[in-house]
Amino acid sequence: MRPACLPLIALPLLAFPAFADTPLEAALAAPTDGPAYRFDMKIDDATLKGEAQVDPTRPEGERLTLISPDPATLEGEAAETYAKLQAKTSGDKIWCTSFKANIPADAKLISESGEAAVYSFTPLPGDDKDMEKVYKHLTGRVTVSKQTPAILAFEMFAEKPFKPAMVARIDNFSMKADCSPAPDGRTYISAFSLDVSGNAMMQPFSQSDHREITKLVALPGDAALTSGDK
Repeated sequence: MRPACLPLIALPLLAFPAFADTPLEAALAAPTDGPAYRFDMKIDDATLKGEAQVDPTRPEGERLTLISPDPATLEGEAAETYAKLQAKTSGDKIWCTSFKANIPADAKLISESGEAAVYSFTPLPGDDKDMEKVYKHLTGRVTVSKQTPAILAFEMFAEKPFKPAMVARIDNFSMKADCSPAPDGRTYISAFSLDVSGNAMMQPFSQSDHREITKLVALPGDAALTSGDK
């Protein structure tokens, strides 16, 4: 005779899913909705170094305001860089969940601790298909929290020089982003660096861009974004 207690033993097992989300899956599925924020941004580029404030509720093209130095004192390349930053800064593309577009499903776990897990992968170009020739030569790594689903850091780097085109060679490529929690719990890009050097059309080039974002201030509810990925 089959013991009557077996169905009672089996019931708790049926109440749990067969597989739990990995730390990466949990981080990529983290909520993206939340309020918009005004914030301060430190700019450290080859042509412009300064402090700015970004307000996504201001009209497009006016959301970044340089606090120091005085914009009226800028000349040449510094003035051009400031104009480009004003034109392209939306103020709502600061969220680390945006990196999920670059992370493939086959990302591999390479290390973990009690607090975080690190995955390695060949990054996807996301919506920027023009970058596919570059991304396929890069190694990507993402660090995610094992305690609260979130991306904590993201980087892409070239392990050796490569040629994305016949007339260009990249000798060094390094992009790093550190992520910090906003007041609502989402992680934002608190520090960003991009360093690239190489040769194009037989001319050497280098690019070094660094940003730091601080002093987030939530804006009124009617300024809330519909998606934190924006």
